[in-house]
Amino acid sequence: MTQTDRPIVDFNHHSPELHHRRGEEWAALRKCPVAYNPRYGGFWVVSGYDEVAQVSRDGETFSSKYQPEPEDGVEYLGITGVPRIEGIPPIGIAEVEGPVHQALRRVLNPYLLPLAVERLEEFTRQVTTWFLDQKIESGAMDLTLDLANPVPAVLTMRLIGLDCDTWEHYGDLFHATVAYRPGVPEYDRAIANVPAMLTGLLAEADARRREPREDLLTDLVNLRVEGDRTLTNEEITSVLWNLVGGGLDTTTSLTSLSLYYLDEHPELRDELTRRPELMATATEEFLRYFSVNETLTRTVTRDVELGGQELKRGDYVLISWLSANHDEAAFDRPEDVILDRTPNRHLAFGVGPHRCIGMHMARSMFQILLGEVLRRIPDYRIDRGATRFYAGNPELTGVVRMPATFTPGPVAGPPERPF
Repeated sequence: MTQTDRPIVDFNHHSPELHHRRGEEWAALRKCPVAYNPRYGGFWVVSGYDEVAQVSRDGETFSSKYQPEPEDGVEYLGITGVPRIEGIPPIGIAEVEGPVHQALRRVLNPYLLPLAVERLEEFTRQVTTWFLDQKIESGAMDLTLDLANPVPAVLTMRLIGLDCDTWEHYGDLFHATVAYRPGVPEYDRAIANVPAMLTGLLAEADARRREPREDLLTDLVNLRVEGDRTLTNEEITSVLWNLVGGGLDTTTSLTSLSLYYLDEHPELRDELTRRPELMATATEEFLRYFSVNETLTRTVTRDVELGGQELKRGDYVLISWLSANHDEAAFDRPEDVILDRTPNRHLAFGVGPHRCIGMHMARSMFQILLGEVLRRIPDYRIDRGATRFYAGNPELTGVVRMPATFTPGPVAGPPERPF
């Protein structure tokens, strides 16, 4: 197949205007689920459920790794988008393949498997209660900045073994790098602080080498890969960037967007409040509907056919989880939130070798956060005029701020901070 034979689509996925109508755009693109976009040097756009699942499952053909220098004539892009934004370091476990990827998953698994997550649930409830208690007597709070952002941030610090008091430092930085686009003052200030943050993470790693603890960071610096070598400083900081960024913003975004949607649809909020047994299926449905990790990129490692198109080694592929999870061929009434939807084979966490390793933690935090809001401030009302969403980020969606009011309630926990 020659380049002129390719089905061509021409759109700027970084455009804020397109971002606002992306549901309609992805629906139109699914009519040709694998098409070529000549912008940004050219890349394939994969929008159908079956095709996205095929790419995600086949990590050997569609590589996630980031290799900025050409390797055998192919420059591997990684997962962070077309084009890759300058200043973003390698994304740890998500942008490596082979034995190193397998070793990293082995060291992370004990901290993120269901039993480990279950052991953290009481702490998660204590932290959620404490942050709600700070505002509940006033009858007003920002559901994103005062709750949905800090709780996952504190839990992520605890998970890794970092000082929980530093949650705001990391939370603000990562929130700004995904909520805003390059050139916006908030983004530029945040990205300028990345080198100092990475230096600080390396200092924590060095401290674990000198004085090991029983935490994930100690296990990470002691990990042996590819025979008997330890991870380089760059590899350690990239894994920590992945863990901190993945832990902080995705659950924040899912929680905020779900609360906003329930405020727009009071009949669903009332049903979920009356029937908390629906929380498990509702969680999967909100994961499907919002797909907060909207897209990622892969590099083709060998010539392959996908969706009837011939892709060549070295081609870049952008897949849309959001589009796949709204594919009419895979889901009945995909534009509706159905709290008890079953089955629900969504791809919000991916599939295959790079399926999100933090999915159990994300589900647990989300269910506790949403459940406590519905239990303690069930009549919350969001100020839609003051709410601000991410603008033009094709990879992640979320909420910058979301003020709300509610009937004041009593403090439920001890005054001492639980972290």
